[in-house]
Amino acid sequence: MMPKPVPHQAGNVHHHKPRKKRRLRTISMLPTLLTLGNLYFGFVAISMCGREMYDLGANVKPDAVQTLNRSFFEKHAPSHLSIAAWMLVAAMLCDALDGRVARKTGAASKFGEQLDTIADVVSFGVAPALIMVTLIYREITQSGYSPFGFDRFSQATALIAAVYVCCAALRLARFTVEASAEEASHSGFLGMPSPAAAAAIISLVYLHDHLQTANILPMVAKAILHTLPLCTLAIALLMVSRVPYRHFVSWFLRRRPFGHIILVLLVLPLLWLFTSQMLALIAWIFVISGPIGMLRGVGAHTDLEPSQNSVTDSRENNEPSSHRPIQ
Repeated sequence: MMPKPVPHQAGNVHHHKPRKKRRLRTISMLPTLLTLGNLYFGFVAISMCGREMYDLGANVKPDAVQTLNRSFFEKHAPSHLSIAAWMLVAAMLCDALDGRVARKTGAASKFGEQLDTIADVVSFGVAPALIMVTLIYREITQSGYSPFGFDRFSQATALIAAVYVCCAALRLARFTVEASAEEASHSGFLGMPSPAAAAAIISLVYLHDHLQTANILPMVAKAILHTLPLCTLAIALLMVSRVPYRHFVSWFLRRRPFGHIILVLLVLPLLWLFTSQMLALIAWIFVISGPIGMLRGVGAHTDLEPSQNSVTDSRENNEPSSHRPIQ
């Protein structure tokens, strides 16, 4: 005998109300503007690569290129790629400030976290990769010579640049998932931070352009051109690694021995007199500091031990980024 259907009762009927969509009503102004400044300077750096390629297509000689039309600026930015490098330095400053401002004002938010990740992918992922590719294309086109006699050197460079962009995106996404907003998570990084990776690449590009424009040490400029793609690939792998790195800016914010002040005072004049050489030296000292510290088993690795309990994976060469620690 079939069971009788149970009549629906008013009390048994459940009406599920549709969930209201969350709307972003307010944002913190200053940290957001700094993050947008990071994105803006990254875009300008990319546009400078376009200007470089336009001059190349128009057969404009490097000596005839006018960048900023001032002797002082022409000295420090002899090409559009040099301007692009300085634009990324400005992006790094914005990236260093936005997170500190957000934390000090209690303005940390998911919105700022997502916006900062997008800005960093552009400024420290896409822009340095494109700068590197543009330099290789320009030099091969002007000289008609492929490094190592490898005819597909430019194509291989483009593939390496794509790998670098993907590794930068993975680095930033991993940090977004793992990072803690606690102060302890700002003491170091696991994996090279993306701003430091970008700084290492653009420092070599800037040094190459300076040496080429001044017509000094041509063998060094040629060596940079030959090894730049391989250096970019190594940096890409360091970004997605678990190699520990110290927090560069935090080094200045902590109490240090008196002699460290004297060391900084000695470095500043050298930085002014030999800007391109010193920037490249500082950037690559930071690059190798991670593997050396890991091999020694001291330094940055031990600094990160306490913060690993709160899942630390901070970033690069900067202060904590917009509304979160640096990636």
